[in-house]
Amino acid sequence: MAQRKKPDGRTRRTARPTSGRRVEGRREQRRDLRRADGGLQGRMSSERPDAAADGGVVESGATTGRVRGLSPKRAVVLALVLSVVALTLAVPLRTYFSQRSEFDQLRSTNSSLRQEVSDYQAKVDEQSDPANIAALARDRLQFVMPGDKALVMQFPTPPEKSDEQKRAERRAGDPWYSQLLESVSTPAEK
Repeated sequence: MAQRKKPDGRTRRTARPTSGRRVEGRREQRRDLRRADGGLQGRMSSERPDAAADGGVVESGATTGRVRGLSPKRAVVLALVLSVVALTLAVPLRTYFSQRSEFDQLRSTNSSLRQEVSDYQAKVDEQSDPANIAALARDRLQFVMPGDKALVMQFPTPPEKSDEQKRAERRAGDPWYSQLLESVSTPAEK
């Protein structure tokens, strides 16, 4: 008798023929059974003799809880692996989408800044135009070209304001609460 380890760590004893080689006849027996039955029934009965005919649900006491070859331990491990994979992918996906939205926002900001730069460039070009410089010098600095006659208009000074007008202007500039206080403290003139 030789001992073999299963993937889950348990050992099982297997009978070996006296020659030391494995029996090749089992494989041929399974093939013959599959050919004889021809379908799912033959496969299920040859591979797992305790399998039910209604979709592969196991009915034996030793394998209760297994559904189509998936034990509860494997299901928990599979769920754990899937959750770890989902959590591992969640952070990069969130980063990707946040960077994508930031990229779109920066692209729109960049286009508005390009428009602003082109407006300022137009103003700079206008300021460097010699005709514009001469017009601004005439308006702001009152320069004249050689041969032109300068005409300066002098407007008369406005007349002096009376005391009543000065008081009315001061009252108009006061806040509403001081006007209210003044109207209450000073009796009305008739």
